Amino acid sequence: MSSSRPPETPVGARTAGEIEAAVARLSTAPAAGSETVRGALAAYTWVAGHQREAPVSGAAGPGEVPDDAEVDGEERAAMRRAHDTTAAGDARDFSSGVAQALAWVLGHIDHQP
Repeated sequence: MSSSRPPETPVGARTAGEIEAAVARLSTAPAAGSETVRGALAAYTWVAGHQREAPVSGAAGPGEVPDDAEVDGEERAAMRRAHDTTAAGDARDFSSGVAQALAWVLGHIDHQP
């Protein structure tokens, strides 16, 4: 699946171009093997429309790319999993990366994971 959003299209508080740049940056990052980085990359890849299923919940929305409400819901699901002490450490780290990336997309934080 490829993104159908022009680079200037708003995605949360960011643009599709900023999301694509984050995908490119994390795809080649030296720390790409860490679960937190893999989670952030999965979040950006989903938001960009390159994968249909959300990275934590596995939900697939009706469109090719998730809307802001879907991104917000997935951020909440990722936060719950990241704080779930019964989940495996790798799953919590992955979910933390997803939550941080989606918080950046939505404008809740300024630092881009």
